[in-house]
Amino acid sequence: MKNCYIYLRVSTDEQANEGFSLDNQKRACLDYAQMCSYHVKRIFEDGGKSGRTTDRPAFQELLTLLRESPVDAVIIYKIDRFARNVGDFSEIRKQFKNMGVKLLSVSENGDVTEGLIGNIFASVAEWESEVNGQRTKDALMQKFREGWQPTPPPLGYISIGGDRERKTCEPDPYVASIIKELYEIYSTGNYSILELQEWLSDKNLVSKTGTGLGHSVIGNILNNPFYYGLIRWKGESKIGKHIPIITKDLFETCQYVLAKHRNFLMRRRVHDFLLRGFIYCGECGQRYTAEWHVDAVKLKKRGGKIGYYHCKKLGRNGCPAPYVELTNLENQTMEEFKKMQFSQEFIDAVVRKTKERLENTRKTADSLKQGMINQKTAFENKRNKLEDALLDATIDRDTFKRKHSEIQDKILNLETQMQEIDAQSQIDIELIDEVLAFTRNIYQTYSEAPDFLKRHYLRFFYEKIIVRNKEITEAVPTPIFASLLANQQVIITDLSSPAWIRTTNLDLTSAPAFGRGLDYLIFVIHQCGF
Repeated sequence: MKNCYIYLRVSTDEQANEGFSLDNQKRACLDYAQMCSYHVKRIFEDGGKSGRTTDRPAFQELLTLLRESPVDAVIIYKIDRFARNVGDFSEIRKQFKNMGVKLLSVSENGDVTEGLIGNIFASVAEWESEVNGQRTKDALMQKFREGWQPTPPPLGYISIGGDRERKTCEPDPYVASIIKELYEIYSTGNYSILELQEWLSDKNLVSKTGTGLGHSVIGNILNNPFYYGLIRWKGESKIGKHIPIITKDLFETCQYVLAKHRNFLMRRRVHDFLLRGFIYCGECGQRYTAEWHVDAVKLKKRGGKIGYYHCKKLGRNGCPAPYVELTNLENQTMEEFKKMQFSQEFIDAVVRKTKERLENTRKTADSLKQGMINQKTAFENKRNKLEDALLDATIDRDTFKRKHSEIQDKILNLETQMQEIDAQSQIDIELIDEVLAFTRNIYQTYSEAPDFLKRHYLRFFYEKIIVRNKEITEAVPTPIFASLLANQQVIITDLSSPAWIRTTNLDLTSAPAFGRGLDYLIFVIHQCGF
């Protein structure tokens, strides 16, 4: 009996077409081999590979094996499964002829290595490939014009509807809530990408291979405007018809954090001085640093040490700015908060929007919990099938133990997360208390707050604070604070305050986000146009 190989290929776009599926091609080629009395030694398959070049893994493996272990023929389903340009087809056909190997096509009904017929079929295949390619490009552009992303949606969405170019998308009931929460917690400025990786792993959000999401993947998620509604294609962009997961304000806040994340937010310091990163020298513009001076004898009444802020260029680079005692400068900063108060209009808006935000949080929690329940049910079904397989002796004991333990861990993890959601879904009295206290009495809230929270308050108001001769002489407001001042939502009650830089062209959407309740204030400012 004569020997043969079978070569099959289906492109990515054609996989949905049942007529060209690998299974259908294989069945037809095997029937043809049997009819022509060929023994099939091996079948080569290129799934989801382009046919415009011969640089395909299985095809190259076929050519190598033909040289090492020749056969009488190679059976293909159709010439356009084999090659889609005349040059490649002619070259491969010459190699087959030199090796004495026939190229048998099921659809073309016979040997296409001889005569003009092969080149004609290859020419037609090349033309069809070009036409289909242009047709696909036109369809994708039309899909974009209609308001849908031509490419598959990112993590957090699932494809629905028709085939290929006709598919649309909608938020994934489980993953979309996690993506939204990912943006929200990153916008606080308190999480690094590495910490987000651990957080996502705890949420059972992994890659298609089952591993944790990589650093670059999370970065791409945080940089993808698709999540707030923008679609892009071939240099064009527009708001799409898909349902956004986040707001544009939240997206742009995360861009600010990504681009301008202050070092002190992420660095772990032995001595984390309150004003480090805020204070700048009025003489030379250098940022101040801080340090402790220790002398157990001379500073006994002060606990053996005293803290100072000073310019980094002091002394060795000739800057005349003097040392400023730590408590002196921090008290001056705190006194500035005495001179500020929010308007009643703003306070009322905070109360109203906080209630709305809490209601939305509860709805999100319900959706997230339902997704976890569905996941838990799916894992329980897998566990039950695994246990049945052990009883039926269709799985070995070691494999059962390993897989059963993995599934059980995931179920327990989901149960823990559901308990956390139940706790978080309750009204957060502490959060409401902080928000209202801060808006109604800025100074008292700041003075009573621990240092880590004071730093959040400072970041809400100040980009930088300028010090000259041990006194605060100028303060640069954040875009948010500048906007509130311009709209008289923050009132300065003492005209002797530092010379505020009231820049009118500051972009509010580039403002940073903060911890705890301050992100609610940003939300109110964006929503109400303050």
